[in-house]
Amino acid sequence: MKEKIKVLIVYNRIWSYRIKIFELLNEKYDLTVSFINKKSINQKYNFKTIYLPTIKLGPVSFHKNNLLKISKQYDVIIGLSDIRWLTIMLLGFIRKRKYKLIYWGIGVRASYDHKFDEKTYIDNIRYFLTKRADALIFYSSYPLKKYVNAGFLKEKLFVANNTVNAPFSKDKDFNREYLLFIGTLYAEKGIKELLLAYKQLIDEGNEILPLKIVGGGEKSESIKKWVEDNNLKEKIILTGPIYNSEKLEKIFRSSVACISPNQAGLSVLSSMAYGCIFITNKEAITGGEIFNIKNMENGILYEGGIEELKSKILLIHNDSTVVNLLSKNAFNHYRNHRSPQMMANEISNAIEYSLNN
Repeated sequence: MKEKIKVLIVYNRIWSYRIKIFELLNEKYDLTVSFINKKSINQKYNFKTIYLPTIKLGPVSFHKNNLLKISKQYDVIIGLSDIRWLTIMLLGFIRKRKYKLIYWGIGVRASYDHKFDEKTYIDNIRYFLTKRADALIFYSSYPLKKYVNAGFLKEKLFVANNTVNAPFSKDKDFNREYLLFIGTLYAEKGIKELLLAYKQLIDEGNEILPLKIVGGGEKSESIKKWVEDNNLKEKIILTGPIYNSEKLEKIFRSSVACISPNQAGLSVLSSMAYGCIFITNKEAITGGEIFNIKNMENGILYEGGIEELKSKILLIHNDSTVVNLLSKNAFNHYRNHRSPQMMANEISNAIEYSLNN
């Protein structure tokens, strides 16, 4: 029996939304995933793991272990594409290395503090460091043109569209009876904007569906107090964080729309997986997930501001034809174009390319 190719993914945490991807890759390769978070040390997975702690000096991080020595034990290294992780970035400068090197990430600047693909001198540093890899994997097709224009070979660039694992229980049926906000309660996400829009709609006499807020975070207590002070406890339901997949499925499938004014992250895919319409500002913070949304085809993008948000909430409240169309298209987009298997397949394509070139 032919020995499997040994692959090491140098990662930060073993996020729940990545486990299915890793399991699928492990079916084809002898996969090991490294992590820096101690909480995963005693966890059991269907793939190998290794704890590789880091130290941080200012904005940059270094692995405490000898990453070069560890890398020599594998055929392919897939490193988190973050130029602040110097020990990963420096792997490309090793002469006559026997392992193949792949970087995996967004490909452009993206954070709460900066607009997606905000132009900066950092771009040139990123190109300089990642050009030494055998292949690059991006979360979306957005960076492809930029990297080709920067001199990268198109054939070494791969798009493993970011996604989540969303098991679907077809034997269940739920009535869509809520509006939804889900995720950590940071001010940057625009939760206050959503609350104000919702209150104004209620004050104007609209019979709006209840709003369910799922998540915890720095704004939890202030939001709870705001809801109580404005006598909205019967209309706004605060559940706290929920991580159970069956409970989350029920939440998404019982919600008409997931509304996140200023952020469009992985909750875009989670919503689409269950036919829940995603509504967000077209300039929302994103890691590229917003590119899944085609306005008024499978989701809603608005210009920004409370009045615009109110109009979109009223639209889905009053027009069942639009709701049915967007919900169906969102569901089909996830099932046909963003399944975990598709992401794993493209990562595999990058691995095979690196081994053959």
